[in-house]
Amino acid sequence: MTVQKLRMGYREAALRGYIPEQVVDRLTMMTILETGIQAFYKGYYGALLDENLQRSQDLRISNREGWDMALAAQDGVLEDLTGIRWAHRQTETLTTSDFLLALAYTRDAARRPGYAPFESELLKVARTRTVNNFKPIKARGATNLLHRFLARRPEATNVQYTGFIGQGEFYSAVNYELAIAYTWEMYTNDEIGEFAEAMEELGEAAARTRAWSVIDAVARMAPRLPLLNGEQGPTIQNIQAVKSFLASQRIDGRFVARTMTDLYLPPAWDSLAYVSLNSQALAGSTQGGLEPNINPVYRAGTPHNEPLMAEIFNDGPEGNPRYNDPAAGYADLSDRDWVALDRNARPLEISYLEGFQAGPRTYTRVPDTVELNHGSFENHTFAVKVGDVHAATVAERSAVVIAQGT
Repeated sequence: MTVQKLRMGYREAALRGYIPEQVVDRLTMMTILETGIQAFYKGYYGALLDENLQRSQDLRISNREGWDMALAAQDGVLEDLTGIRWAHRQTETLTTSDFLLALAYTRDAARRPGYAPFESELLKVARTRTVNNFKPIKARGATNLLHRFLARRPEATNVQYTGFIGQGEFYSAVNYELAIAYTWEMYTNDEIGEFAEAMEELGEAAARTRAWSVIDAVARMAPRLPLLNGEQGPTIQNIQAVKSFLASQRIDGRFVARTMTDLYLPPAWDSLAYVSLNSQALAGSTQGGLEPNINPVYRAGTPHNEPLMAEIFNDGPEGNPRYNDPAAGYADLSDRDWVALDRNARPLEISYLEGFQAGPRTYTRVPDTVELNHGSFENHTFAVKVGDVHAATVAERSAVVIAQGT
């Protein structure tokens, strides 16, 4: 649909008395902005939103009263869309959108453990927390009891008290925002499609940012293990070396043993890691009729392809080599480094500000104006802003390592 056809439709509705004439221009712009917002969440949630759009539509067709009740019950997860909901209330006699209820369903599903909007296995394994403000957060999992086991209490003796040492580092939630303008020139050129496409790409960028947060924390905080033949990647020998490193560590005078459960790999090494971990016998070990030598790292861990990690390790968090410096914690990282961890120790952590657990929020700016064909009063610009608040850290450094060449 074009801008002019959309506006003509609202004008016709006003002439027939369905809506007040003075809201025609505002409803026109709100409908355009809603198109962009829906495209944003399509870019962020992908197929999950599509599934819930169908679910919303099915409910509306089969049980309109139930659909209305379901939407009314979802106020708590749609509070950032008050402008869009205003527009729907104005036009409820004209049209029905399945988007709002679908978004509510989607946000509810996205709160479940293990959900990741971007295909990042590191993001999926991170433990999640919710915070209520921007004050420093102390990472979980870094508080050490003075006793590792419960103490045996002989009969008729008093209980023994232990102590603890808090060693976790502090980190704080960070506000990430970007906005896209819908200008008077775009309105005049009758453009809706390009605006929606840009918003969908912004949704993909928002999803990628959450994955970046976790990968960035690993890049800055995880210990690095230089391997003698590290330039060869995740060979059997190198995987053995990583396993040995994790299995025998001394942290603050205490021996710590971790198990390697997962490998996170750049595209350069994913095939090699699969062969190294899934070949039961060593290459050439059956020559001369001898019994095969068993691969010592056979199924020792699960390999995961992590292409975004390679991009970030190579160029830094913003895709710019100037970030690859010691102060940023990215020095000497490359697109051939790989990560191993013990997921049972839950070494990664990401925190979300209350209200952002399920994803970012969108905000619209629609200035009061009568002459829509001349844009808004100040600068002829309407806009959609996207905001997300989160931060990530490595909560247990003994359970994650970056493998590198020497």
